[in-house]
Amino acid sequence: MELVYLWVEKYKNIENEGFNFSPRFKCSYDEKKEELAINENKDYVSIFPENINVTAIVGENGSGKS
Repeated sequence: MELVYLWVEKYKNIENEGFNFSPRFKCSYDEKKEELAINENKDYVSIFPENINVTAIVGENGSGKS
C-alpha cells in the first residue's frame, strides 16, 4: 500500500490543502463535488527499481513534520 495523496480540511494552520506524495500520479481534489481524481503521470521516469519507492518530508526541527 502506498500513500499517494493527502487532503487536509483543517489542522492547526493548514486549511483546505492537498499534498501529493507520489510523482507517479497527478492528483486533484474538487471540494465542491467532494471528488478525488488520480491520474497516472505519463511523463514519470524512475531511476529506482520497480519495488523501491522513496518519499521524504523535510523541514526545520520543530516545524511540525510528525
